[in-house]
Amino acid sequence: MLDVSWDPVLIAISFLVAFIASFVALDSAGKISGASRKAAIWWRMAGGATLGIGIWSMHFIGMLSMKMPMPMSYQFWLTAGSLGIAILAATSAINIAVPGNSLSFMRWLFSTLILSTGVVAMHYTGMAALMLHEEISWNMTIVSLSVVIAIVASGAAIWLAFHLRHRHKGVFINRVAAALVMGLAICAMHYTGMSAASFQHEAHTMSGGVSELGLSIWVSATTLALLGIMLIISLVDSHFRTHRLTENLRQLNKQLELKARFDALTGLANRHQMDLSLQDCLHTSLLNKKQFAVMFLDIDHFKLINDAWGHQMGDELLISVAQRITSKLSQGMTLARLGGDEFILLLPDSDDDKISSLSMTLLDEIRRPFAIGGHALNITLSLGVSLYPQHGETLHELKFKADAAMYHIKQEGRNGWAIYRPEMSKSISAEPSFLQDLTQALEREQFELWYQPTYLAELKEIHGFEALLRWHHPEQGVLLPNVFLPSLEKTGLIIPVGVWAIEQACRQLRFWTEQGFSQWTLSFNLSPIQFEQQDIFEVISGTMQKYNLEPSRLILEVTESTALKNLERSIELLDTFNHAGFTVSIDDFGTGYSNLLMLNVLPAKELKIDKSFIDSMLENDKSKKIVETIIHVARTMDMVVVAEGIETEEQQLMLASLGCDYLQGYYFSRPLPAEQVPWLVLQNKSDKQIIPIGKNQIEPALNSQKNHA
Repeated sequence: MLDVSWDPVLIAISFLVAFIASFVALDSAGKISGASRKAAIWWRMAGGATLGIGIWSMHFIGMLSMKMPMPMSYQFWLTAGSLGIAILAATSAINIAVPGNSLSFMRWLFSTLILSTGVVAMHYTGMAALMLHEEISWNMTIVSLSVVIAIVASGAAIWLAFHLRHRHKGVFINRVAAALVMGLAICAMHYTGMSAASFQHEAHTMSGGVSELGLSIWVSATTLALLGIMLIISLVDSHFRTHRLTENLRQLNKQLELKARFDALTGLANRHQMDLSLQDCLHTSLLNKKQFAVMFLDIDHFKLINDAWGHQMGDELLISVAQRITSKLSQGMTLARLGGDEFILLLPDSDDDKISSLSMTLLDEIRRPFAIGGHALNITLSLGVSLYPQHGETLHELKFKADAAMYHIKQEGRNGWAIYRPEMSKSISAEPSFLQDLTQALEREQFELWYQPTYLAELKEIHGFEALLRWHHPEQGVLLPNVFLPSLEKTGLIIPVGVWAIEQACRQLRFWTEQGFSQWTLSFNLSPIQFEQQDIFEVISGTMQKYNLEPSRLILEVTESTALKNLERSIELLDTFNHAGFTVSIDDFGTGYSNLLMLNVLPAKELKIDKSFIDSMLENDKSKKIVETIIHVARTMDMVVVAEGIETEEQQLMLASLGCDYLQGYYFSRPLPAEQVPWLVLQNKSDKQIIPIGKNQIEPALNSQKNHA
C-alpha cells in the first residue's frame, strides 16, 4: 500500500470551513420564519448553497491535506459535478424542511435522506475525480460506517437548524454550539470515508485535469468569496431589521398612546382621558363661574345579555349603544366608557332644561330595539347626574354623587334618570364602618393570599404562581383588592399588610420547595406605596434569606406607570433588585405611559401584556399586531413575555404561536387558596404531589377582571 501522510493545518482549516458554513446556514434558516415571502425564498436558497459549498470545500481541503508521494490531479467535470451534487442536496433538504411552524417527522426524515445521500454522493464522486491509473481499494465496512455517520450528521444538522430558528433566548450561543456539532459531524464523515481508501504502491496519476495548486486556488476563492458575501448580506439584513424595528417602535408608541386614551372596543374616551377632560372643564368653569354636569350611564341587566347571548353579542351591543348616545350629543360634550357597561358623559355649560331634555332623549333612544346578529334586543338605561358647583368642587365628589344618583335609579326600578340629592348617599355603604373593619383586618387575620398559576405557553405546564391579596370579610365574604386596596393605600395600612403578604408568600414558596417543586416561581405585586417604601429591598431580601430561597424564584411585578413615575429612583431600586438576582417584571403593560423605548432604560427581565390587549386580539387585527410587536420588541431586549387574562383556547393557541413564553388566566385556573393548589397539581397530572393541608375554600364567582394585591 502507498504511504499517505496528513497535513494537520489543512485538516484544521477544513473543520473551520465546515464550521463557518454550518453557522451561516443556521443563521439563514433562522431568518426564514420572520422574513417576507420573497426574502424567505432567498434565505432558503442562500442557506442551501452555503451549506452545500461548505461541505464541498471542506471535502477538497481534506483531499489537499492528504499528502501522497506523487503530485495529484483531479478530473474537472467530476470535481464540478460533486459541487453541484452538494449544492442541490443541501438546498433541496432545506426547502423540504422549512415549511410550517414546526418540523414534522416525515419532512425531517425525507430531508435527512436527501442531504445524507447528497453528502455521500459528493464525497465519493470527489474521490473518483482523482486521476489515477490504478483503481482505489475500498474497505466496505468503513465505507458503510461513513454512510451511517452521514445520515446521523445530516439528521442532526437539519433538526438543529429548524429547531433553533424558533429559539429566542441565547440564540447566538446556541447557533455557535450547533455549528460546532455540525462541523465535527461533517469532518467525521469525510475523514472516515477517506480512511476507507487504499492506494497501490505502483499507483501514479494521469496527466491533465486540475492540479493540486489549481484546486487549492479554486477551493479557496470559491469558499472565501461565498462566505464573505453571505456574511456581508447578513450584516446588511441586520441593519435593515434594526431600522424597521425602530420604525415599528415609533408607530407602536403612537398606537399605544391612543390605546391609553381611548377605549379599544367602542373608540370612546377611556377613564384616564375623561379625567383630563373633567379637569379642564373644572378649571374653565371655575374661571368663568359656569355650571357643568357629570352624567353616569349604566345599561340595565347587561349581565343577563352576556350570559344569554355570549360576550360577543354583548360587545356588539355596547358598540351600538355608544353610537346611539354619541349621535344625540352636541358639540363640546364628551362621552367615555369606564368599563363593562358603564359610561360617563361630560356636559359643559349645561342648565337644568338641557340636562332634562338630553336625559329623556337618551332614554327614548336606547329603548328602541337593537338589531344585532339577527336578534332584536330590548334594553333600558339608568342615568345619574351631578352638578358643579352645587354637588362638589372636585372630580371625586362629582363622580361619586353622579354614581350615587344612578345607583338610586337602579334601586327605584331602573329605566330612568335623576339629579343627585343628599339622601341618595344613604344607599351607599357607610365608609367609616368599612374603614374600621379594614384597620382591624390584619390583627384579626382576615387577609389571605390566593395563588393564580402561570403556565408555559407551549407545554401548558405550571411554571409558577402569582400571589394575590384577598380580604375575608366576616360579613361580606371574600373581597377583591379593588374594593379595599385604595383605602389601604390612602390610610398607609398597605405598608404593614404588604410586609405580612411578603412573609406569607415566601413561607408558601418554601413549603412548595420542600414538597419537591423547587422549579416554581412566585410573582408578587408591589403597589405604588410599597415601591416608594425606603426599606423595601431590605424587607424582601431579608425575608427570602429567612426562608432560604433563591432570589431568582421571586418575580417582583411593578406597573409601568409606577416605574416611570420617578424614573431615576425606579432605575436605582430596580437595578438593586436585578443585581441581587430577583426578576423584575413590568406589569399591566400598555395601560400607562406606554413608551416602549423606556424598556431600554428599565432593568426588567419580564413583560406582562395587559388583559385589555388580549380581549380584543381575536377580533381586532390592530390589537393582534400590537401584541405581536410587543413580543418581538421584548425578544430584542432579551425579556420574557407573560400574557394575562387568557380566557379561551383560541387566545392560548394564538399567543403560543406568536412566541409568548408564559400564559395566565381563567382559561387555566382562577386564583386559588393555597390549600386548593394540590388539586390543581393533580389535574395537571404531575409526577409530584403536594400534601393538602388546612381548610377548603373556593373563590366565589367574580368578574373576570384581574385585580392585583
